[in-house]
Amino acid sequence: MRFVPIEHIKENSILGDTIYSVDGVLLANEGIKLTARLLNKIKENQIFTLYITDEHSNSKINRLIHPNLRNKAMLIIKEIFLAAGYRDANGQLKSKSIYEYMSSLNSIVDEILLELSSKKNIPLEYIDIKSVENYLYMSSLNCGILGALIAMDMDYNYEMTKNIFLAGIFHDIGMALIPPDIFQKKTEFTTEEKMMIINHPKIGIEFLKDKHFLNAYVKQATLQHHEKLDGTGYPLRISGEEINTVSQIVGITDVYDAMTSDKPYRRATTPHEAIEYLMAGSGRLFDSNVVSVFTKKINPYPPGSLVKLSTGDIAVVDEVIKGLPLRPKLRLIKGTEGNYSYEPLDLTKNHKIFIDSLVYNID
Repeated sequence: MRFVPIEHIKENSILGDTIYSVDGVLLANEGIKLTARLLNKIKENQIFTLYITDEHSNSKINRLIHPNLRNKAMLIIKEIFLAAGYRDANGQLKSKSIYEYMSSLNSIVDEILLELSSKKNIPLEYIDIKSVENYLYMSSLNCGILGALIAMDMDYNYEMTKNIFLAGIFHDIGMALIPPDIFQKKTEFTTEEKMMIINHPKIGIEFLKDKHFLNAYVKQATLQHHEKLDGTGYPLRISGEEINTVSQIVGITDVYDAMTSDKPYRRATTPHEAIEYLMAGSGRLFDSNVVSVFTKKINPYPPGSLVKLSTGDIAVVDEVIKGLPLRPKLRLIKGTEGNYSYEPLDLTKNHKIFIDSLVYNID
């Protein structure tokens, strides 16, 4: 299966992965035909990218956790964020207690960590299907999962790995306290709105500061996850060792998840583009060790991906070689003259050809 923007999906294509609404309600099961009516329903739920399966891309992508477990975790995070951002009938912020949700959250995090521990050597190639409305909750969960994977590869113990997971979940809690019509806005922010967005780390730490059931790692990451090594981040503009390592881990996962997700005001970039951005900022914006550990886990062209080569030919990825994610084994599909062939091509042995970009159709 492959990840395709909805505008590139043809009617009656086969859905490659089950999708849910923001409330966790099943929208469509994998294997179903994407009729025009169903595609419109999916768009109405503000989901703009899907997995599809076709004659070129029928392989399965590695999932780190089961979809039902992911959906259950997302709903708990949603409850926490909605309680934190509760507003009365007049729109005034009246945050409710989140303590009552912590037992459920800790249990689901333990369950996810158990599943991740058995799959920590599997490359990361699955991108979550997010709607614009559930982006904040899914992004927070993703940052927790990605942070935990980095922690495992950096040989942190279980307690510290869980701290990093929780830091990823709570890092954007400040966004939940901003009126939703602002952070889901599709048009350009006003100066006042922009300042509110920039200050969401401060808003978040103000909310968490008296939450004694959350430790200092979680609170530091909430405040520091947008800081950069060279001091160009926000809101404190601190630099270097002033930025806690946990905050740097969460910050890197936040950048990757944000870049590879659809936003109200822009479409997602590809995993390869996000990796290039992180690597370009390694040692200047981001901790070089964390970037190295993280980018080695990413498989930007999973099996089933359609790619355009430097020759202009279109090919499908058949197999990714461990340690060489940019040099997979391919199967040529369409030549520059429109001819179709299915010849194998191993980029580990042909160094003159490279992948130029992802494509979504071969027509």
